[in-house]
Amino acid sequence: PGGRRNAAVSALQMAGGAAPDESDDGVVATEDTSLLGNTTKTGATTSKKARTGCPHAEEEDKSIARLRLWWGVCYAAAMGVCGIVLVALGSTLSSLAADCGTTSTKVGTVFIARGIGAVTGALSCARLYAPPRRGNLVMVAVLVALAAILLVMPFVRSTWVLHLTWFALGTCTATLDTGCQIMTRKVHGVHAGPWLGANTVSFAIAGAFVPLIELVTGKLFAQYATLATIAVLNAAALFASPVDPEQIVDRLPPRLAVAATDKKRRSADSKTRSVQKKSAFVKRYPLELIFGATVFWLIGGKVDTTSYVATYVKITNIVAEKQGSVALLVLWIAIGVGRLVGLRDQIALKQRPTRAIYLHLTAWLAAGTLGMLVACLFSKKKWAFWVGLALYGVGNGPCVGYVYDLVNRMTVASEMGMSIVMFGLNFGASLIPYLTTVVWDHTAAGAETLIYITLLSMFIPMPLLLLSATVGNVTVRDDDDGSSSSLKEGLLASQHHLTPQKATEVLGDEEDDVDAAEDRA
Repeated sequence: PGGRRNAAVSALQMAGGAAPDESDDGVVATEDTSLLGNTTKTGATTSKKARTGCPHAEEEDKSIARLRLWWGVCYAAAMGVCGIVLVALGSTLSSLAADCGTTSTKVGTVFIARGIGAVTGALSCARLYAPPRRGNLVMVAVLVALAAILLVMPFVRSTWVLHLTWFALGTCTATLDTGCQIMTRKVHGVHAGPWLGANTVSFAIAGAFVPLIELVTGKLFAQYATLATIAVLNAAALFASPVDPEQIVDRLPPRLAVAATDKKRRSADSKTRSVQKKSAFVKRYPLELIFGATVFWLIGGKVDTTSYVATYVKITNIVAEKQGSVALLVLWIAIGVGRLVGLRDQIALKQRPTRAIYLHLTAWLAAGTLGMLVACLFSKKKWAFWVGLALYGVGNGPCVGYVYDLVNRMTVASEMGMSIVMFGLNFGASLIPYLTTVVWDHTAAGAETLIYITLLSMFIPMPLLLLSATVGNVTVRDDDDGSSSSLKEGLLASQHHLTPQKATEVLGDEEDDVDAAEDRA
């Protein structure tokens, strides 16, 4: 496999008329044999070839496009594996607890175990997926480990072993879904927004299959064996890729221009640099922290409802007890429908200003909040339960995808930044369900706790969005058509507290540097 990858890299680089060379800073450079023999960074020469009609340029672009499509599908499928694991753990918790001689609410501490594993996995991703490590191979290893743990789950008969397996699954899923988002941004660059949304759609659709598998098989082992098989097949598909993105990073779409100007700005603005030293982490990743808190609530409410909606039905008798699995299926079908519609909307908003993303995301949040509000106000009505559950699923479904789009638009693509966001997501998926069990068992609210917390999980992200818009300085001019240049100016100004005029000057200097490099080539 290594020889095949190296051969593919050489073929791709030779298609552009260049021989590969590794520079000291880890960036691949080329020596253009068809020109004057000057060694330059391929970021400039590639764009030059594309505009000057190199006979191999179109062929090369198609090769890279096919690779990006393959990787994109594999990452979406891996995100789907995370979805089926997350839903399976919640939907089978009652059976797993019964095998250990306890109940699902009494063993709610498994969510804490999963949370600790998720924190461990998310925090390790910043280094784990950083070059020169090959992210695809890391994901393959995690998928194989995940499959092995899934096969063990039906045979657990001890509560401490159950906690241990949940910790391991939390570590693997956090490492995997964070890796999916990091690698998606690496591979697709400035075009990653819709692909990030596609990952969330795959997550939802895969999650909807779990109740179906449960209804069809009826056996715990058959269900987990099916999920393990899906994980192994995904690992095989990803391993079959001829190259790793790190091997052809110079041929991939560029990241946001602000990343290239960041060093220049820091060296020129000593005042901002001194402020950053006082609170470096918060000052460097303010938006990532806010968006992490947003997905904390969104995914937490979703996992909470997934884990306990069947128990809620059983205790309240709002509908027939046997319809608990049907309620879970309705929830995830609604989530899947919402994410499909949301993805189509995200694609339509690709050239629109960031403000449009905020408005559409707020509308989806309002829809989900309304659904839970109906279920809360009419808690004894069957129709209110079904309408509220469906409306919540549709409203919640696309929200995480929109948040990822905002992250891609408003922050610099980095392993640490994406790890912060995914840390919030995985921590919420563990902490909120646990808090639900505590309030459920120790207060008079009882089973209605599920409805109340789910309602809060849809409402709280709205003020957090307002805060992120304020921090990110999302003020779009009336003549802003969402073009690439205006977005880059907004990103640069918001991230580094520059005026719009200064941001335009910095971007103009960068474009001049690129043009000069192309002329030298």
